[in-house]
Amino acid sequence: MVGGKIYGLLLLGLVQVAVFLVAGRWLFGVPLGANLPGVVTVLLVYSWVAASLGVFLASVVRAADKVAGLCIMVSLLLAALGGCWWPLELAPPALQLVAHLLPSGWAMEALHQLISFGSGWEALGKPLAVLTGFGLAATGLAARGFRV
Repeated sequence: MVGGKIYGLLLLGLVQVAVFLVAGRWLFGVPLGANLPGVVTVLLVYSWVAASLGVFLASVVRAADKVAGLCIMVSLLLAALGGCWWPLELAPPALQLVAHLLPSGWAMEALHQLISFGSGWEALGKPLAVLTGFGLAATGLAARGFRV
């Protein structure tokens, strides 16, 4: 049951990723780097992590009407601390450390390497491994705390 919930949210995330990539590239001319399959892979793994975290939060919060607001608040916090709003190179060392304690920080590191610096698959090993760890942990926590 948990897998189905995560899968549904993952599909929603993939639709959002596709829309934003297409709109960014074709409507706004945003360069996506030379390794588009790498970018898509990072976004796919991050979507899984986000979906798993969402199901975990829903399993912890008792009031169903508060889950959406909490998920939005958590996602904005992850975005701010993970480097989605500004480059982490501009942040103080303490904030850079905090970013690497969060899945958004690792996703942004991988995307930055691919898009800004033109790196290839070799730059994705560590970030994808850490993101996979986050995904497995969040999926496990969601399964443990899930109630029907």
